[in-house]
Amino acid sequence: MKSSPSNADRVGRDDQIASVLNLRLEDGISRGVRAALLRNGGGIEALVVTDRALDIAQLSFRGESLVWHGPGGIAPAHPGTQNDDEFARSFFGGLVTTCGLDAFGPSGSDAFGSWGTHGHINHCAAQDVKVRCEIDAADGYVEIRGTVVQARMMGESLRLERTWRSRIGSTQLHLHDRVTNLGGERYPHMLLYHCNAGYPLLDEHTEVLVSHAAIAPRDDQAAMGLQLWNRGDAPTPGFREQVFIHEPTCDGGGWAVAAVVNRRLRDGMGFAVYYKPAQLPALFSWRMLGVKTYVMAVEPANCPTIEGRIAAHERGTLPFLEPGEMREYELGFEMLEGRAAIDRVAALCAPLPAA
Repeated sequence: MKSSPSNADRVGRDDQIASVLNLRLEDGISRGVRAALLRNGGGIEALVVTDRALDIAQLSFRGESLVWHGPGGIAPAHPGTQNDDEFARSFFGGLVTTCGLDAFGPSGSDAFGSWGTHGHINHCAAQDVKVRCEIDAADGYVEIRGTVVQARMMGESLRLERTWRSRIGSTQLHLHDRVTNLGGERYPHMLLYHCNAGYPLLDEHTEVLVSHAAIAPRDDQAAMGLQLWNRGDAPTPGFREQVFIHEPTCDGGGWAVAAVVNRRLRDGMGFAVYYKPAQLPALFSWRMLGVKTYVMAVEPANCPTIEGRIAAHERGTLPFLEPGEMREYELGFEMLEGRAAIDRVAALCAPLPAA
């Protein structure tokens, strides 16, 4: 009896179906930067930047770019303290820019040390990086994993162990992070996942969907846009950023969701971010509809204070890691195609009760 052919029987090389291809970028400011192109055979293509904490700087689905690319491009790792201008020049946006591991929000300094805007970790290069592609197993997958260390003499010693995995042919990416305090002292631990939608997903028809029980503006500028917090618009000269603070709600399995969707792109496209409020109890959304800086983001975080580490400490919301303590974080990213997929996610995001 003839057995059914495997996927591998149909191709000359497995990378015809899916792959993780190690790269070294060679143009402009990106010259020499290590990266990896992850293709899962289901339409997902993600540029994972090895030299920038294994964050995803570029992502397309079924050939359509879904995320914003910062104007400065993909700069090399630079783990030293940054000022606000340096962050603005090196922020590549993408599906995920990791902010932390000891601070997010504005730059500053305190008794534990100093930090730049959104912390150091996105400017640290990964080590011990391994890629794997399993084509033929029933649960075949592509994977990239590595370790990122944020450390300084007489300061923090924090280790991020990161794994990206996607099943062959699926519309999903899974992120697993493990953060450990390797030092001998208790140390602040702030972590935020900056997930950035851009054109063509972002236009006048874009919606943000969030499972939440409450929303508040960060400041007076956000209060002016509160009625439009979840809506896109055309690029506007002089637009000032608006940040909104959400109180997440979760389903029976402990998952919350935030998504950016556009029902008029093709027959509906977008991406959803699933996270666990038990691990990441805060969510922020960013509405920045300027010219060139044209981006909307959803941002799960482990601290509810977006104003930064100093404010978090003053309010008693600053998380800490004890020596040797480890915490784990899981996020699922789903690429949405078709209005039925968008409606399914929207059903998880019940509207807020009337005031």
